Amino acid sequence: MKTKRAARRRSGSMVWACLVVVLALGASAPWAQAYQTEHVFLVIIDGLRYSEGLGDPDFRFVPRMHELALQGAVVDTFLNDRFTYTARGIPAIWCGAWSELRTVSNFGCGGGKLVSCELPTVFEYYRKQLGRPEEDCIVAQCEVDYVWRGSLDSLYGPDYWPLYQTGEASDVAVWENAKPLLVANHPSFFLLYLERVDHFAHSGSWAYYTRAVQIADSLVGVVWDFIQSDSVYAGKTTLMVTNDHGRHTEDFKTHGDDCDGCRRVQMLAVGPDVRRGLVSSTPRTICDVAPTIAELMGFKADRSTGSAMREILTEPAGSPTESR
Repeated sequence: MKTKRAARRRSGSMVWACLVVVLALGASAPWAQAYQTEHVFLVIIDGLRYSEGLGDPDFRFVPRMHELALQGAVVDTFLNDRFTYTARGIPAIWCGAWSELRTVSNFGCGGGKLVSCELPTVFEYYRKQLGRPEEDCIVAQCEVDYVWRGSLDSLYGPDYWPLYQTGEASDVAVWENAKPLLVANHPSFFLLYLERVDHFAHSGSWAYYTRAVQIADSLVGVVWDFIQSDSVYAGKTTLMVTNDHGRHTEDFKTHGDDCDGCRRVQMLAVGPDVRRGLVSSTPRTICDVAPTIAELMGFKADRSTGSAMREILTEPAGSPTESR
């Protein structure tokens, strides 16, 4: 009798131990974060000064982004906290860290200059960890002086780069030429890089600069409308909009120092897991974008120095508040 009771106790202990292990694994596993988001669209607007963006109390040039901000969340103090120029700011966004860069010649770009990151990009984390094909991760950008690519990291690298679409001469063309790829492939991860705001600001024309801001704003609205009208994306897609740097506080024509105009940028997010109508007072930086995407999509940005902006997100289904 004692032997049977002892056996039952041992059996019960083993079952309990297994349950504890399963619960512990489940709490740390990416799939345990049951967000509704299945797709992420990231729009980067190069060189938009905060005072012409969501920092303008009248939202003169960004009415669509203001409209989306009311449906989602904005971070009140969002900063480029190091190098306020494009060549370093863009990689910081998609690496989740300030990565050193490598310049390589004659590497699949017709002998031109190719710039790669020392650290893996969010695209590489996504594709490798979730086993996704190239066409499920698309980057669309206009023609620039150099060709940006992902890292050459031995654990990630070219095998996990996204599908790049480059060469268009305007922001509108970048979107229009990317849209057929979205319709055909419905990638889960899409990055739209809009460069013309910075380009026209450097021209020194306030009219051209602000018109470029209005076009970028309208394109953000068009992207959101596309998401909402597509049966694959609607209700399951988070849109994030940010920029790599601002512009000098006293002179919109250029940028590159640590003035507030150069450092302060914007972060707008809207989607099924984003708190509605939130203006977050938690200070954040551009290195927090990649970890937030990883949080939503269930992978880890292993070597990022930023952290997920959980304060702008709702609780994932089945996730206890204290784990957040």
